[in-house]
Amino acid sequence: MQATILFTPLASIAQGTDHQVIWPTSVAVQTETGQQIPAGAYGIVQIQTPRVANLLQLRGVIGRGTAILRSDDNQDCQSMQLRFVAGDFGGDSVSTHTAQPIRLILQSERVSKALARGEDVVSDMYVISSQINDPDADIIIEGGLSENHGFVLNPGTSIVADVFGAATSRLTCSEM
Repeated sequence: MQATILFTPLASIAQGTDHQVIWPTSVAVQTETGQQIPAGAYGIVQIQTPRVANLLQLRGVIGRGTAILRSDDNQDCQSMQLRFVAGDFGGDSVSTHTAQPIRLILQSERVSKALARGEDVVSDMYVISSQINDPDADIIIEGGLSENHGFVLNPGTSIVADVFGAATSRLTCSEM
């Protein structure tokens, strides 16, 4: 019993020395490249030039993009390249074309942490919404997709990334 009392203050002191300031999600941040993570969000995904292919009733969307995630400190954000694939039954012809950019807002720490660990994010496993102020949404579709699309975010740019993990880089971020 005395050992417990003795170690309790030491554990408290040790926790105090390892304490780091965590960036509150209540603050919007901007990267050095001009990308903005809105207040309340853990990150964003941007697919600049997705390609759409229609085959009668089937419609598929593919592209490469960037995920920008808040880091656990007050100066940096984490950036990673990713692959994107989506599909629905909204096709009406046989065609391919470039589509509007896709922007997703990551409202859930669970989604952000999964991407940071290099895990695939499958839309069926999360709450998806196109309503900007939806408090229950894990991912908000800001543009480029509808809620009818199922999609996968796959960190990395090649099969090598699937084996060894996606490369990440740090970006300087600042409060807006």
